[in-house]
Amino acid sequence: MNSPLSRDVQVRSMEQTVRVAEKNMGELCSLLASYTRKTAKLRDKADQLVAQLFHFSSTEDPELQIGLKILAEDLAMVQDYRQAQVERLETRVVDPLKVYGEVIKNKRTDLKKFSTDLNREQKELQKVDKIRRRNPADRQSISQAEVIAQKASTNVQNSIRQLEETITEFQKQKLEGIKRIFTDFVTVEMLFHAKALEVFSHTYSNLEAINTQKDLEFFTSRTRMSDSQDGPQDSVFGTNSPHFRNHYPASPQTPLKTPGLNSTKASAAGQSRRKEEEKRSISNLHHQRGVEDELEQEEYDEEETDAEEQEESESDMENSGNSKRQSYASQYVQMHT
Repeated sequence: MNSPLSRDVQVRSMEQTVRVAEKNMGELCSLLASYTRKTAKLRDKADQLVAQLFHFSSTEDPELQIGLKILAEDLAMVQDYRQAQVERLETRVVDPLKVYGEVIKNKRTDLKKFSTDLNREQKELQKVDKIRRRNPADRQSISQAEVIAQKASTNVQNSIRQLEETITEFQKQKLEGIKRIFTDFVTVEMLFHAKALEVFSHTYSNLEAINTQKDLEFFTSRTRMSDSQDGPQDSVFGTNSPHFRNHYPASPQTPLKTPGLNSTKASAAGQSRRKEEEKRSISNLHHQRGVEDELEQEEYDEEETDAEEQEESESDMENSGNSKRQSYASQYVQMHT
């Protein structure tokens, strides 16, 4: 039979075991639950980043556009893995830790029951001592008190034996549970990071393959074409242009003559000559306007041809990039369909 002092030390040790477990397991549960929630929030933020990357890629030239789309698709795939990570953390880590709250509560109940039995035993022993001091000759009362005290002591012995087994089983369950929980935690993390590394390794190679020089050349050519279309152009038919001077030569300078007898005839001949020159000028002007219309039509056709060639070049660049570079997510879908 254990002495009251040894039983008291034993009870305090059990209470300390349960109290420390309750504190530590509770903090672990709280922190890992917060960790899981933060991981879910990170998943949500990454989903927003994916949407922004798709929007951004639609405003860029082919090379960067393909690279950003690949990044967005692969990042979205990683978030699918992160969703699986969150679900596994909840089921394999957080939920098992929550169970320990109820387990520890039951152990506290067992400790409280044992403390009640121990107090009852002490009261019965004190009652026996009190009867002996008051009436040592009353053997019957003393015997009855001793029988009651013996039953109380027997209950305490049974309770403490059961409590020892319970606390030992609890400690074993805690040790194995902590081992299993954190093994699962590390496994979940390794699975996620291994998948993320596999995807991001492919993404990194695609980002490195972006030819920024091509996009820069594409941007420069587009800017120059825009400048040539919007900039001022000198008319080829200005009065100072060589073309105009070739079709409209200046009238030869004639020296001034002193009016004489033949001035009237000369004047009439000059008027007739000027009329003929005016007719020829009008004919030349009509011909020149036709040439101008033809030149304008040729310039318009050339501009349309350049625009079509540029669009075809863009399409070829995009198709070429798409055929060579694909996101890991696209390749995964192709392999599993």
